[in-house]
Amino acid sequence: MPHGPILIAHADGGLVEALGASLRDQPAMPPLVGAGDGATLLAEYVRAHRAGTPPRLVIVDLALPRLDGRATALSLRAAERGLASPPAALLFYTAEAATDDLKALLSRCGRAVHLQRPTALPLAEEVRRLAVAIEKLLAQLGGRA
Repeated sequence: MPHGPILIAHADGGLVEALGASLRDQPAMPPLVGAGDGATLLAEYVRAHRAGTPPRLVIVDLALPRLDGRATALSLRAAERGLASPPAALLFYTAEAATDDLKALLSRCGRAVHLQRPTALPLAEEVRRLAVAIEKLLAQLGGRA
């Protein structure tokens, strides 16, 4: 089954837009599909899966409206089981530090990592660093496309 887009649910729409533009400039990088909340991300995941292009990487902020990042991640895992789909890699990109609660969530989700969002970094530098992290994760997963 071919791989689909990178999905991201993040409260900062400006970050999502800038990251999408940055990734579009990189050859062979999957497209970025943004969602402003967890429920929309889950709908996008199901849509991509049904199209035969399930994402290998899903990026989630913990502070999301409607359905927070914790509930989104656990719901994603439930959807994957229901669709008999291998688990996508999860990147929690959030300002929250790696608390015991977050570490337990990472363990429960499996195939999940946390990258703490810097609080005082210009947007362009933040996007550059996040794009590098995404590229490294995709390389570890066996290539970009």
